[in-house]
Amino acid sequence: MPSPLEDRARALAMAQNFGPDALDLNRRLVAANAADVGSRTRLARCYLEAGRLDEAEVEYREVLQRDARNRIAAGGLETIAERRRQLETPIEEPRAPRRARVPREAAAPRHRTPPEPDAPEFSEPVPQTFAGFGRDAFAELGECRRRAAVHARFAPRAVDLLRRVNALPSSVEIAGIREAGKRQLFRLRASDVHADRAHWHAFNMGARWEVQWNIGMYAGRPVGDWLRIGLGFNLGEAGAEAAPAAGTGGVRDAFGCFQQIVDSPRGSLFLGWMVKEDGLIQVDGGAPRLDVREPSQAAKLIFELDARRTDWVFFGKWLRPEDAADAAVLADPVALVRTIDRVFIGLLPLFRAMREARV
Repeated sequence: MPSPLEDRARALAMAQNFGPDALDLNRRLVAANAADVGSRTRLARCYLEAGRLDEAEVEYREVLQRDARNRIAAGGLETIAERRRQLETPIEEPRAPRRARVPREAAAPRHRTPPEPDAPEFSEPVPQTFAGFGRDAFAELGECRRRAAVHARFAPRAVDLLRRVNALPSSVEIAGIREAGKRQLFRLRASDVHADRAHWHAFNMGARWEVQWNIGMYAGRPVGDWLRIGLGFNLGEAGAEAAPAAGTGGVRDAFGCFQQIVDSPRGSLFLGWMVKEDGLIQVDGGAPRLDVREPSQAAKLIFELDARRTDWVFFGKWLRPEDAADAAVLADPVALVRTIDRVFIGLLPLFRAMREARV
């Protein structure tokens, strides 16, 4: 039977808690039994979360020596390699486009007016780890008037959230469906967190031109305070000049497969999930369609959309801090990660059906 120490270590891991207490517990368990692969894997994760990459690598390699097919240890080494690449590559802040030079004689008189500040100025430090999104986080996001401010203040937290999401079995399964042998669903780079005024979002690697697993957060007008989790289709032409051969046509084909599924007996995969999660749809940005709460109405709207005249379609779970139950999930890192896992697991059958329809 597992010892009380092991029960406690497992409970902390289930809660995605790999802090000092978990590190101490698992270190004691490994010291007591060097062949305990489970405790050694958890210990490696604790080192990884603490940024102690060398020690994490040692433990993961020890696990693989004892269990060469251990997928968690193999994925941990991939994460370590990615973290080291991030540390070696400085993050460049987005630069404003240069203004065209105006001939001196044609230039208007110069008035030395101070630049408009990104109100309000934030005096507190930027949080580097994800600790939930309470009302204060939504207020902070709503006060970010420029993309650079959103990115600077929320990219570190978003990357830390995605790191936890990558560790979910559902994420590993999705990554493997997309590309055999892959384990990482989201890239863990600040540059892969996309920012706009009072809004940020991230989607899985390689998904610009296909259906994408998308997590995003909005605050203030015109959308309101929301966090979304689900599947999206970026159908617009923006960036098409840099697209691969399939490009916009590829994502439109994927959306067409989704429309066919929605209008077929397999549409129950969509309808059932929407009922279970009280799902909402979003079309061409803006707020979720609260006027289309009935799943059958949502299915009808999606089926009738013209992909050539639509820029964006999303459906998924939407959480808002004004709702007491949602607020409790948003403010609790463990509860939010578990909710993301549940949403991903629920959408997997539909995602598989879309992939199979395109084969």
